[in-house]
Amino acid sequence: MSDFNVFNLLASGGSRVAIHNVRLVDVQPAQGEHEGRVCRLVVEHAGATAELVGAGKADEYMRRKVGQFGYVVPMTRVSEDSWKLPAGACYFHPYLEPSLRRVSELDYVERSGRRSSAQWGWRCDAKPQCFFAPAGLIPGEDGAFVPDETVEVTVRVPPEFARECRRVQLSPEELLHGFIADAAGISNEVRRPRADGFSSNGSDEREYAAAWIDRAYAMNAIDVDAAEAADYAREDRQAELDEFAMLLGDYVDEGGQAADLVALVEAAIAKQRQAQEGTS
Repeated sequence: MSDFNVFNLLASGGSRVAIHNVRLVDVQPAQGEHEGRVCRLVVEHAGATAELVGAGKADEYMRRKVGQFGYVVPMTRVSEDSWKLPAGACYFHPYLEPSLRRVSELDYVERSGRRSSAQWGWRCDAKPQCFFAPAGLIPGEDGAFVPDETVEVTVRVPPEFARECRRVQLSPEELLHGFIADAAGISNEVRRPRADGFSSNGSDEREYAAAWIDRAYAMNAIDVDAAEAADYAREDRQAELDEFAMLLGDYVDEGGQAADLVALVEAAIAKQRQAQEGTS
């Protein structure tokens, strides 16, 4: 489908797909029935120019976006006011990184075990050789984003908790997702968006979540930094032992006697101990 046809489909309200690498050429007030609630957006994409209905006024905030690159996304009718706008109304969102561009021909699906995730191709001045980000995620400054490093867990919830979730019109997954972000103090920064989608509900929520954890489980608290440092030290120690075992295997494979190499190591250890005792 050509770019011109994509714009036509978007304008008719028949598209739910965002169009990337769009440059906003001009913004003008709309006339007629929807005056003051929509505007006229003149956009350009891959040499094609089109006029779209923009959701919102042609105010100074919108005019400051003229000349910028970004993406056009159709408006979703989630409120009563949105149903009062014409079909095909859309939003233009500029990229935070001015040099950011989608490279859709590099898109692919990444598979890991039974899981798969779509990856989008991008490029920018800071990463001219192109890079990938999870589909739907718009990278921030210099193409930066926080990769998804989440660990999957399965948890059973009682009906009382499910009922409480229903009271606030959330699924158990959604409510737990929000609490986890607050408890971990996660802020999803626009400059460096998170691929895992976690974002705190606010500073007060983070404070209350931390207070709840301290109130309920402070007696089990440990120094996490010290624990992680000890874990890293054990991993490094094990890596050194594994490397020595490999060297010993290579020595034997080349015709050497393991006992001879062990004897050399023991002699080196004894010499090191004597040196330490002499300085103590």
